[in-house]
Amino acid sequence: MTDSSAHDTPKPPGRPARTAPLWRRAAALFYDTLFVIAVVILATFIALVFTGGEPVPPEGPIQWLFRLYLLAWIAAYFLFFWCRFGQTPGMKVWRLLLIREHDGNCVAPMLARFGFGVLSLATLGLLFFTAQFDPQRRSWIDQHLSMRVVQLLPNG
Repeated sequence: MTDSSAHDTPKPPGRPARTAPLWRRAAALFYDTLFVIAVVILATFIALVFTGGEPVPPEGPIQWLFRLYLLAWIAAYFLFFWCRFGQTPGMKVWRLLLIREHDGNCVAPMLARFGFGVLSLATLGLLFFTAQFDPQRRSWIDQHLSMRVVQLLPNG
């Protein structure tokens, strides 16, 4: 028997919260970048163990497989924290929480959210800044998947 609650992002918090400003979300992403660098270093170390310490060739299909391998590790980092806790370590520092309005499988919508994030980075953040036009500061994918990012306010 499995515990489905381990795969569901938290519902609205029991403490005061407000719509998260974009600058806090960007700061959390910068902070998470440090963790992503650590994840990439770990993944590279593991790959080096399997290649006998030989580096991946700089060109060719092996290089593309290695890039996909690293992207899978990065996706796993975000999916694990979003699905398990509703926030990454960077979001936790900035008191941000990802809220899902619907129950159900967490992996597929979070994978879509991650893919949208990669596209947003590819457009130099243009897709990220479109959230400025939504009253709840939700990106297109968050609107489509019924998610929002809130800033948890201090108790008191």
